[in-house]
Amino acid sequence: MPSGLVIRSILLCLALAALAPAQQQATFVFSYVLPTNLNVIPLKDGGTITFPGTPQNGVAQAALNITNTSAVAGQVGSVTISGAAFGFSGLPLFPALVGADQTLQLQIRYQPSGAASDTGQVQVTFPGGGGVTFNLVGTLSAAKFVYTVVQGTQTTPVTPGATVPLPDTNVGETSSAVFQVKNAGNVAGTVPAIILNGADFAITALPALPAIVQPNAGFSFTLTFAPTQAVARQASLSVGTDTFNLTGKGLGPNLVFSYASGGATVKLGVNGAVVFSPIMISQSGQVNFTLQNTGTVAATIFNIGIGESPSPFSVSGLPALPLALASGAQSGFNIAFAPVANGFANGTLRLDSTIVPLIGSGTAPPPLPAYSFQGPSGNVDAASQPNVSLKLSQPYPIAIAGTLTLSDFGNLPNDPAVQFSTGGRTVEFTIAANATNAVFAGQGQQIQLQTGTVATTVTLTPSFATQTGGVNLTPSQPVSLQFTVAPAAPTLIASQVTSATTSSFVLTLSGFSTTRSLTSVSAQFTAAPGFTVPATPFNIDISQAAKLWFSSTPSVPFGGQFTATIPFTLQGTVSATQTLLQSIASVSVTIANGTGTSNTLQTSVP
Repeated sequence: MPSGLVIRSILLCLALAALAPAQQQATFVFSYVLPTNLNVIPLKDGGTITFPGTPQNGVAQAALNITNTSAVAGQVGSVTISGAAFGFSGLPLFPALVGADQTLQLQIRYQPSGAASDTGQVQVTFPGGGGVTFNLVGTLSAAKFVYTVVQGTQTTPVTPGATVPLPDTNVGETSSAVFQVKNAGNVAGTVPAIILNGADFAITALPALPAIVQPNAGFSFTLTFAPTQAVARQASLSVGTDTFNLTGKGLGPNLVFSYASGGATVKLGVNGAVVFSPIMISQSGQVNFTLQNTGTVAATIFNIGIGESPSPFSVSGLPALPLALASGAQSGFNIAFAPVANGFANGTLRLDSTIVPLIGSGTAPPPLPAYSFQGPSGNVDAASQPNVSLKLSQPYPIAIAGTLTLSDFGNLPNDPAVQFSTGGRTVEFTIAANATNAVFAGQGQQIQLQTGTVATTVTLTPSFATQTGGVNLTPSQPVSLQFTVAPAAPTLIASQVTSATTSSFVLTLSGFSTTRSLTSVSAQFTAAPGFTVPATPFNIDISQAAKLWFSSTPSVPFGGQFTATIPFTLQGTVSATQTLLQSIASVSVTIANGTGTSNTLQTSVP
């Protein structure tokens, strides 16, 4: 519940300081020195300190000179450096004082990161403001071998550890690829040996080894694959310390694929694909796929299936596996496509290690049928928890995933208590295929919501999508459920007498006002037996205190809720053995706003 109302005053103090007279400023110039030539190289703001080529794990240094050329001493406020490959050695404490005609020298270290070049910056700042920035550039001095494979007219870069495939080759024939080695570094490098391990692979036109390769120079050799069996082969190739994997496949039988669709037969060439005509989501299409062995020996297929899971593609009517196809024989099965999303869909048909691309496209699903809400409407009580459900007018053939979103709008600050029973202002729901009722996450077919304690209009708006594929099904103007928490008289929830003395007590009231306003409290006292108290109610104006509370930022999280604390002091005459407090048996109280008066609460006085 909210705390009581507090008013604070703030005293602002201003302090003035006299400005010191201007003083002569020191003037600095900059230069750097490389140990390789000891030349002093002037620097200007934005200039560059260039380090010589440096080997990996080596270190290069440059001395940055900050020279005070004026007749007065000056200070350097700070010197910072960026770039992972750069750092300082033995920095002084800053700010550092540099005397007239004196030089502050800083040592900059460069250790290559492993990249071909490294960059960074040095920033020098001064206490009076301003500064300069110098760029840092360093290069790695090393040999760097890069590799390419040339097959026909295609040149492909390869990196150590990569796989180099040689063309599939008929048994008894030979295929080849040219392997190129180039030194892309800035110093000469040596390839001490080239080693090939693997059946059916060989190297020809090998250069003399060890080979010393100058920068931007290189050499090449030829890899050959001459399969002796109709199986996949693997080999390893070592070029110096770099290794590569080689693969090749020997061919004996030859499988040819085709499919029939719409009365036409399409034969697949190399990298050919099975292409389906556009199909509406929730429906499916089918083609008959045929495989024929046009090779010279029998072919055996052990596994046939779709390469992805889940997939809009599926197979049926498969032959018994493993499938043995003699030379010239053929077999077939069906491939179906049932799209789950608009636009193109891709998949693969796998026949052992052979992959056939599958291409289809889905068109929009049928429109969503009308739907309706069951729940509150019109004016709804504040601080209530009504149930809401959602239902389609007829079954829909596709499973639906949706979101129900709550929003509220009024002239008063939004009450954060207006939310679903699951927390927050959105809740997910599903509608099973061929069903009508929405099922809310963990709540069944109904979801509760809280109406809050502030006058507002609450709107519930759904969105719909297919559960698989996420195709949007929401109408362009979705039907919403709307109800109103109207402005009303306050509601008292509890009252309590505290801090009682012989002649006083405090009455604490809690409740809510949907208008976020209160005007007055009315208290009627009931006398204890043998006592008399005034019969006229006591009316207390609380409008200003309520206005301060409800207009404050801390009140917003509590909506229309309030706690009112009202002290009472009793006056009168009683016997020496009695107290004024004992003359009161109970107090009945109501609270009002501009709309009306609340319910009555009666509280006993202890």
